[in-house]
Amino acid sequence: MAEISGAMPEGAHGGNIYKASKLYGIERGKFLDYSANINPLGLPYSLKELLKEELDNLVNYPDPECTELRQEISGYLGVGEDCVIIGNGASEVVFLLFDLLRLRRVLVPAPTFTEYAKAAQAYGTEVEYFELKEEENFRLDVSRLLSNMGAGIDAVFLCNPNNPTSTLVSKPDLLELLKHAAKRNIFVFIDEAFIEMTPDANQNSMVEFLSGYKNLFIVRAFTKIFAIPGLRLGYGLGDRELVKKMWERKLPWSVNSLACSMGKVLRTEKDYMEKTRAWIREEKQWFYNELRKLGKFKVFEPQTNFMLLKILVDGLNAPKLKHSMAVKGVLIRDAGNFKFLNDKFFRIAIKDRESNIRFLRVLNEVLEEIES
Repeated sequence: MAEISGAMPEGAHGGNIYKASKLYGIERGKFLDYSANINPLGLPYSLKELLKEELDNLVNYPDPECTELRQEISGYLGVGEDCVIIGNGASEVVFLLFDLLRLRRVLVPAPTFTEYAKAAQAYGTEVEYFELKEEENFRLDVSRLLSNMGAGIDAVFLCNPNNPTSTLVSKPDLLELLKHAAKRNIFVFIDEAFIEMTPDANQNSMVEFLSGYKNLFIVRAFTKIFAIPGLRLGYGLGDRELVKKMWERKLPWSVNSLACSMGKVLRTEKDYMEKTRAWIREEKQWFYNELRKLGKFKVFEPQTNFMLLKILVDGLNAPKLKHSMAVKGVLIRDAGNFKFLNDKFFRIAIKDRESNIRFLRVLNEVLEEIES
C-alpha cells in the first residue's frame, strides 16, 4: 500500500492575472507574474508571424485530425504520427485518457500537479498518494515507490520535472519504474510539460522508450516552452492502438485552427530553443543563489524554470506574503493547496535577469515591512 491516501486537494492554479487585476486594482500588463511558469523569452517571432498569416483561415473549420501538427511533432521527436494525439491543452489529453482507461486505482507521487487527481475524481478513480519527503528535498525515491506499488494499482501518474517541487527524475530511474510496471501490467503516465525547460531539454525525455513499452504514455504541451498558455495546445504520445481509441472519443474541433497551424515553429525556431536552454542554465542557478542569501527561506534547488520555497520567518505564511507582494504588483503561487504542503510553501517562476532583480527588490521591501 502507498504510504498515505486521501481525497484530492482543492485549490486554484497560478496565473489568474484577471482575478488579481480586479482584486488589487492593477492593470494586467503592469503585474510581474511569478505565479505562472512561462518562458520569459516570450512568443517566438516566427510564431507571431505565422499566427497573423493564419487569421484569414478562421473562416474555415479546423482540421479535426490536426494532420500537419502531428506530422511536425512526429519529425520533432521521432515518433510515428499515429502515436500522437492533440488536445486543447494537456488537460484535455489527461481527461481523455481517464475516460478511455476507466482506471480503478492510481498511484500519484505528491506534492504534484492537481489535474491528475481532478481527472481521477471525475471518473470515479481512487487515488493513492505516495509522499515525497521534504527531508529528501522532495526527490522521488524510485526504489521506495516500487516497494509501495502494491496489488490493485492500475497506473502510476507522475510529473517530470515535477510541479511544484521542480525536481527531475533521471531516465535510468524512470526506466526501472517502467520495467517494473510492465511486468505487472501497470500503466505509467509521465507529464513532460516542462521537459524542454530543463537544461538538457529533450535529452531528459522518455520518448525513446515509447516503442518498447505499450504501458507508457507521455503528455506534453507547447504552453511553457513557447509562452502560449492562451492558445491552449497540448499533446499525448503513446501506443498507436491506445491513441487511435482516444481520437475516437475526442470532441471534434476542440483544437482551433491557430493552434493546429503552429507545428512549423518546431523546425524554424531551433535558435529560440537553444537560447531558452542557455537562459535556464544560467538564470536558475543565479536566482537560486540570490534567494538563499536572504536567509528567510528554505529554497529547494530547481531543475526547471520555477522554484519551491518554504518560509522560515515566524508569523509569516504564504497567503500573507502573496497578498503583500500582489499589492506591489508581483504575483506568487501560494503552494499550500498541494498535497503534503502547508501554508509555509510558495512557488515562483524563474524569469529574465531584469525581472528577477525587480522581484528580489520587492521581496526585500515586503520582508522589511513585515519585520518592522
